[in-house]
Amino acid sequence: MKLSIVIVNWNVEEDLTNCIRSITENAPAGEHEVIVVDNASTDASAQMVKEQFPQVILVVNEENLGFAKANNIGIARSRGEFILLLNPDTVVHPGSLDALLKFMNDNEDVGVCGPKLVNTDGTTQPSARAFPTLRGIIHCFTIMRAIPIFRRQYNKWLMRDFAHDRQMDVDQVMGAALMTRRSILEQLGGMDEAFFMYYEEVDLCYRIKQAGWRIVFTPEPVITHRGGQSVGQIPVRRRIMTLKSILTFLRKHRGRNATRLFNVFFKPAVCLQDIYNVLRAIITWSSAVAMRDRRKRIEAAKRLRTTSIWLFKYSWRVLFRI
Repeated sequence: MKLSIVIVNWNVEEDLTNCIRSITENAPAGEHEVIVVDNASTDASAQMVKEQFPQVILVVNEENLGFAKANNIGIARSRGEFILLLNPDTVVHPGSLDALLKFMNDNEDVGVCGPKLVNTDGTTQPSARAFPTLRGIIHCFTIMRAIPIFRRQYNKWLMRDFAHDRQMDVDQVMGAALMTRRSILEQLGGMDEAFFMYYEEVDLCYRIKQAGWRIVFTPEPVITHRGGQSVGQIPVRRRIMTLKSILTFLRKHRGRNATRLFNVFFKPAVCLQDIYNVLRAIITWSSAVAMRDRRKRIEAAKRLRTTSIWLFKYSWRVLFRI
């Protein structure tokens, strides 16, 4: 079999329906299979797959095992020479699966390739990045973003100057649509299950590149990606998982001692960012009240509530638990 498509799902039945339908309508020319690993969804996702897409291989986990482990379960069930890890909030465009397969077949030194991702309005969604740097991480997650310090390193990490309009060797492509080779996953042991969610594809690309393979972005295949549909249900936990995963990545690839030293500055700076966010929300809310702007007052009140919950309920976890 040429291609296995592995989709990890959590409570996004409508998106999953559209995703599988787009694969069915725009199927590749060769033999392929679709594997859905459901992470204990509480909606009707699993039942929908059984009823509407009986040809799909469905694995239902009894609990949410995280993105990396669920992908590994799907990979273990797969048979394809190439494996496409695909988010459920994606829609495959005509010819894109064939284009990805052709690119991998024609470039035997490529270990991972990623397609062009677009938003629902057709605009380009940045999906290629460099590997994260310490200074870029500091700018992204701490009070230094407000000053701003290390903005150049942050923009370099996100490849802000890359228009995603040409083929390019990169450090990593977004895990929303990532094609690799079965032989590589077998060699490297799949995704690292220490990452519950976020940065697992960064770690995978890092290890694949360290093993001597190319990571390539190619704009010919196109896939629509809504983005954040599963984790959008848990915005506060999403930030905890993001911080935990980036520190897991640093411990693994920069060393535990270097990461401990980094955290002496990083964690307090994250908490300072939270204090800044609360103060900013208070000022915005007060201004909206004074101007009698009901819409802005409601929006500011929601933002104040979210930032306050994070500061007073979760910031201590950043300092002492991750």
